[in-house]
Amino acid sequence: MMAKSIPALMAAAVCDDEAATLLDETFRAHAPAVRGWLVGLTRDPAVAEDLLSECFLRLATEIRAGRAPNDPAAWLHRVGRNLVISGARHGAVVTRTMPALVERDVAESPEDAVIDRERHEQLSEALDSLGGDDRRIVVLAALGYRPGEIAAMTGVSGPVLRTRLCRARGRLRSHPALAAMNA
Repeated sequence: MMAKSIPALMAAAVCDDEAATLLDETFRAHAPAVRGWLVGLTRDPAVAEDLLSECFLRLATEIRAGRAPNDPAAWLHRVGRNLVISGARHGAVVTRTMPALVERDVAESPEDAVIDRERHEQLSEALDSLGGDDRRIVVLAALGYRPGEIAAMTGVSGPVLRTRLCRARGRLRSHPALAAMNA
């Protein structure tokens, strides 16, 4: 927003002639100093100009409400400082939360979904070819149970379990569905 249009906007916002005159005089007297001070705080003339506009809009609101400050220069500097601090806080929050807005998870491609489903079907077919006890032993081993734990669950001794597990895994490896998967 251009600085020359600010007094006109303020006058329109204030409505009565006395308040418009006060706002215009305040703008002419203090805007250059407040603008320079805000440029020094923000290091960005465009941001400083926006903040200056906001300061004077807030001043117009205060004058319109009958609460004109006793020392407009100090009031404008305080409001400008508060706006700079609020903007910095807002920027910090945006910077801190921005990574959470980006979804880094990539959806599974349709090809991968089809391949996974086919592998699951082949594995299920191979597991179904095993007898009930052998299937249970292989699945428990695949879930991470130790042979001693599996033996306790199935009620067989450790050496018998290890033999059955070795034979069941051999039958799985030689199953046509899994042989094609490993090739």
